[in-house]
Amino acid sequence: MSTTTLTPPPKYNSTIEEQFDPGQSQLFIITKLIRQIHTADLVKVLAVYPTVGKVGFVDVQPLVQDQDTNGYVIAQSPIYKIPYFQLQGGHSAVILAPVVGDIGLAIFAERDITNVVQTQAQGAAPTRRMFNSADGLYFGGVLNADPTQWVKFLPGGGIDVTTPNSLTVNAGSVEITGTTFVTGNLGASTGASGSFTSLTGQIITVQNGLITNIF
Repeated sequence: MSTTTLTPPPKYNSTIEEQFDPGQSQLFIITKLIRQIHTADLVKVLAVYPTVGKVGFVDVQPLVQDQDTNGYVIAQSPIYKIPYFQLQGGHSAVILAPVVGDIGLAIFAERDITNVVQTQAQGAAPTRRMFNSADGLYFGGVLNADPTQWVKFLPGGGIDVTTPNSLTVNAGSVEITGTTFVTGNLGASTGASGSFTSLTGQIITVQNGLITNIF
């Protein structure tokens, strides 16, 4: 005895009401046009392109898949070389480049941004496209795993800086006001001077890199 596998009937472009009722028909057309507008989307970073002289670019893969009128899932194409966001003011910045595999948010400009991306100056949109995926901007850090290093601003005040590797500070001078505790070895390549309190409460005085007094 043979069995026949029944498949569900396909979905049509529009319902009976949308085909014959003028109001529903107009609403169907408007909705279809709105669905072509790109606003924001969750994406995954596929490649990172750091550049010299300005913030770099990324290739991203949209994660929310589309469907055709019959309900079949359609994988979206990657979006290539869109600028990524960096927190910056003037010549000061928090440098944190995206990494392949990061999940973030892509937003899409209301006009073609090609000229501005190339020149960083005012310029006319070279095409008439609007809210297009080609005019995306990437903002990182959504739905990712917990970090292993961070700068955390604590709710009650204070800053927690954690890294599994070394922490480098390059500055003309460093001034610390307040009690300072050091766990581990403290070294100085040049003549450090000052007073430090140990974990046991001893005050250690250093002049030009040499301990001169402990009490």
